[in-house]
Amino acid sequence: MSTSVLATIALAQAAFLGLLLFMLLTRRLVAGVSAERSKQHGALANRTVRRWLAGEVDEEHLRLQLGQLSFAHLSCFLQKLSMQMGGADWERVSTAVRRMSWYEKVRSHTGSRLWWRRLQAARALMVVAEQEDQELIAVLLRDDRAAVRRAAVWSLKRVGSPELAAAALDLAAGEPRVLRAQILEILAGSRAHVLGSLIERLHGGRERDELRTALSLAEMLGVPGLLEHILPHAEDFDFEIRVATARSLASYPHARSSAALIRMLEDPTWQVRAQAAAGLGAIGAREAVEQLDRALTDLSWWVRLRCALALRRIGTDGVVLLQRRRPEDDAYAYEMAQYVLHLDKAAIAEYSGAYVVDYSEAPSSEHAA
Repeated sequence: MSTSVLATIALAQAAFLGLLLFMLLTRRLVAGVSAERSKQHGALANRTVRRWLAGEVDEEHLRLQLGQLSFAHLSCFLQKLSMQMGGADWERVSTAVRRMSWYEKVRSHTGSRLWWRRLQAARALMVVAEQEDQELIAVLLRDDRAAVRRAAVWSLKRVGSPELAAAALDLAAGEPRVLRAQILEILAGSRAHVLGSLIERLHGGRERDELRTALSLAEMLGVPGLLEHILPHAEDFDFEIRVATARSLASYPHARSSAALIRMLEDPTWQVRAQAAAGLGAIGAREAVEQLDRALTDLSWWVRLRCALALRRIGTDGVVLLQRRRPEDDAYAYEMAQYVLHLDKAAIAEYSGAYVVDYSEAPSSEHAA
């Protein structure tokens, strides 16, 4: 290869690298300028909102100032502002921004063919939605993009209706465990709207995941009237449903709950027995101390642990039975009793806190407990 050709290649590579460096530096510079400008506009908008709330400027001045922000920047600004203030002040701001052209873009973005615009709309409705937006939220809850659906669920904190609650409850059943818990927590705050849909799902011939989700929500609500709708599932053929039922019953301190959990201590599946023992401890079922004491000899380590913890939580009656355990009667039961008796209060709280392990998440592994 000739010297001229090599020189040409070297020059071309140098030019390419130079152009690449120029583009990277330019992009960084533009991004920096844009970020600084957004920061300045955000600070100015924040001051304007504060002045408007104090009565120093009128609403027209507020809308004019906020209108200088781009759609995305204004959405982010409102989300941050909503976390800084609440109550009547935020509702005043929300009402004002809904009168802006920005809100018309929010409405139009809900039906956009571009999923990121629908996501922008869902995130905006999280902080400014009102009852008249129910149809928009319902559309977003049915979106084919998971991110859009998940953002739309948060709108239920501002807008509640039985239809939206039912849609969110159906959505929760198909989501991963952590997100499902977040959706159910939001629904738990809309008790009046979700009860009808929840009872329907507890009674209807639903899929396993839908029924488990309904039982989890019933556990979070703890409404006494739901107990009669939960109890029939203690005899379900699916052990995961029985586990979810035992978890739910732990939120219902009642003689019928105690009786059902005592029966579940004889379940053929160790996950159910362990969860039943935990439930008896949670409701402080003193009438179950003898059954828990017998179950302390269970073949499953996890069942023995939950039984011992339940006896400790029940109080004096349970502690006495733990202290009576002798190694010559059952070495494993004795060791578990001694282990739990020597736990401090912090360890008991950690073992027996509000969150009880969902044994059905890993049915094939005893490490799931």
